[in-house]
Amino acid sequence: MESNVVALRPDATHLAMVRQFEQAEESTQSAREKAEKCRDYYDNKQLTADEEKKLTDRGQPPVVFNEIKPKVNTMTGLEKQTRKDPKAFPRNPGDEAAAHAATDVIRYVCEDSRWDDKRSQCAKELAIEGTCAVMVGVKQAKGAIDPDIRRISWDRYYYDPMSSEFDFSDAKFKGIVIWMDLDDAVRKHPDAKDILEATWAKARDAETYHDKPKHGMWADYKRKRVRLCEHYYDEGGWKFCIFTEGGYVVEPMDSPYLDEDKEPECPIHAVSLYIDRDNNRYGEVLAMISPQDEVNKRRSKALHLVSQRQIRVSHAVADDPAKVRKELSRPDGIFIGEAGEVEVLQTNDMAAGNLNLMQDAREHIHRTGANSSLGGKDVQNQSGRAIVAQQQGGMVESASYLDCIKTLSIAVYRSSWARVRQFWNAERWVRVTDNENNIRFVGVNRPITAIEMAQQKYGQDPQAQPLLQAFAQQPQAQEIVGIENNVVELDVDILVDEGIDTPTVAAEQFSELVSIMPSLVQLPPPYAKLLVQASSLRNKDTLLETIDQLSAPNPMAEQAQQVQMAGAQADVENKQADTAKKAAETEKTQVETLTGAYQAGHNIGAPNGAAAA
Repeated sequence: MESNVVALRPDATHLAMVRQFEQAEESTQSAREKAEKCRDYYDNKQLTADEEKKLTDRGQPPVVFNEIKPKVNTMTGLEKQTRKDPKAFPRNPGDEAAAHAATDVIRYVCEDSRWDDKRSQCAKELAIEGTCAVMVGVKQAKGAIDPDIRRISWDRYYYDPMSSEFDFSDAKFKGIVIWMDLDDAVRKHPDAKDILEATWAKARDAETYHDKPKHGMWADYKRKRVRLCEHYYDEGGWKFCIFTEGGYVVEPMDSPYLDEDKEPECPIHAVSLYIDRDNNRYGEVLAMISPQDEVNKRRSKALHLVSQRQIRVSHAVADDPAKVRKELSRPDGIFIGEAGEVEVLQTNDMAAGNLNLMQDAREHIHRTGANSSLGGKDVQNQSGRAIVAQQQGGMVESASYLDCIKTLSIAVYRSSWARVRQFWNAERWVRVTDNENNIRFVGVNRPITAIEMAQQKYGQDPQAQPLLQAFAQQPQAQEIVGIENNVVELDVDILVDEGIDTPTVAAEQFSELVSIMPSLVQLPPPYAKLLVQASSLRNKDTLLETIDQLSAPNPMAEQAQQVQMAGAQADVENKQADTAKKAAETEKTQVETLTGAYQAGHNIGAPNGAAAA
């Protein structure tokens, strides 16, 4: 079938980009073939068609003992167990509230893009194929532009083959291979219809970067599909274009994505676990393939030796070895001859040797990478503390693997924040906790009126309340005087918190608050406020206000205390009066008694002044 499409003449720059891609394809072909083999071994495809046929012909099942898959699953489980949340730290004094808002926004973006699931997929590709890639772009969401984290399959990511850094920081170009139906490509890029149709008309065979199933390099003629390259390249600044073999689908331009310094950046971030001296990138599985083959071959050989026997017979018993073998394989086989004319040769030592070598190969795989200690399997009646120590020791060999995932995560978080600063130019609200009983929202780019700013500054001062109420009636109180959490002006450092991951922000703050609560209760209010200010707690202003409220004088309490003190003082005075009265009465009684006794002794007051007897 001949095409009526006229072949186009791409310019020199486009031809150079096509050569770049084809060079990347050719240079990394060996590494990608090994990566495909690693994926097959993980998926239990470890025997070739010829090997399976041989096993079947000799009556032996083609059994595979996959030791690789549990190892990879342990590594991916380790990634999930040690998963960290991003956290923004202020670069300038007094920016703690802004840093908390940035943390909330980044976590919202990650949750909205389901980054945890995509990171787990990246972690699996990192362990198996050795390379994983992510693109941090944007998407339309309810009339707004939101950051979008998109995973790039390892076989759709291409890069500068001269790059030798594990994070591709020295790569001069990176790109994504995109297969599309011709009609969809024309619909999405109508201005490039002639170029796309010309590429499809020149469809030819390809060895790699194929559509699934394999049909062509730049196009699939039968299914009318074309291949596009979303290309990012560094020429003193990151550029962007989309091209196919026939020409540009999107003309070269500056990258539409800006970094934190507002310079064009490449939105593709990737890491590799291991790199050899030829810049071939590979993962943990490649080193396990050889011992895995040893396990399969040795077990198959041992099974064959155990299920079959070698014998020696005299000519008197049989002249046809095939008949002897047939009778020997039957449980009711019959040999006609004298004793000693049929001798079974012992092969138990060969079977035992194969089993020993198989066990040695299995132990070698178990010692490679993440070991069973990380899963707490080799406990052997150990204490909990000993198990934890064993798991920590097992993580030493996985340090490089975890560092790669951490590096990729930090790059994703920083690019996500850069997209927020670039595209969020209107007021936005994000939910920062999944606690239904304590739903909290954080506003960014929120206009603040003069009365709101005054209330934030003086709202806790009782003496300022009359002035605030009077100011609220003034027209200028509703004027916009600032922007709360202006993302363009927020300057923060984004890191991965080394603490244990918490399910919600509220749980994280509660855990930290509980740890310092005994000190807050025992310290005087000024020292308690100093402790809160020096901590990394969120919403410090609210906590400080609570401390002020708890330490502020309560008029009702003071009045009750004064009444109580007055009552106590009155009781004391009454008791003192009663005591004085009783003392006076006692003294009066004593005086009357003495006076009576004196009068009786001296006849004081007797008639005619007679003397006492």
